Amino acid sequence: MVLNPKIEKSLIEINFVERYKKISKKYSRERTPEGEELAYFDGDLLMEIVESLGYTVKYDKRERFFHIDLETVDNFRFGFHFMFRSGRLELIWVVYEGDKVLLGSPWTRYPRLMISRDYIIKPPIISDYDDFEDVMKIAFEMYEDFKQAFLKIAAES
Repeated sequence: MVLNPKIEKSLIEINFVERYKKISKKYSRERTPEGEELAYFDGDLLMEIVESLGYTVKYDKRERFFHIDLETVDNFRFGFHFMFRSGRLELIWVVYEGDKVLLGSPWTRYPRLMISRDYIIKPPIISDYDDFEDVMKIAFEMYEDFKQAFLKIAAES
């Protein structure tokens, strides 16, 4: 798999790899030892937190992930999904151009596609709801930066 050139340029533009590394390092196993992560969560509380950050969120019971409503700008649709796996918060951006999927992989894949298959940045480990809120604030800031960078790059192409 190869990243779409507009996606890759946008990720570089927002310094995605360094920003994600910073989140991963702060919310690591070092900070939250095995057994202290948020293994079970209150979905309604997670949704309240996301909504307090200004996004409408839904839970997909079948696929077991949360997602914000898709945002349409011109011919593009942007989305943000997240899920918990063993206390790790997996973050996923989605971008469509018309009906074509340009992006839909977890954040952990982007550095591997940009740098090297062996380049691993682990998902953040969440120990409580405050951690979740803090990580989501940063993640949504990155999401907004990404959308703006992408739209600018797409307009120039």
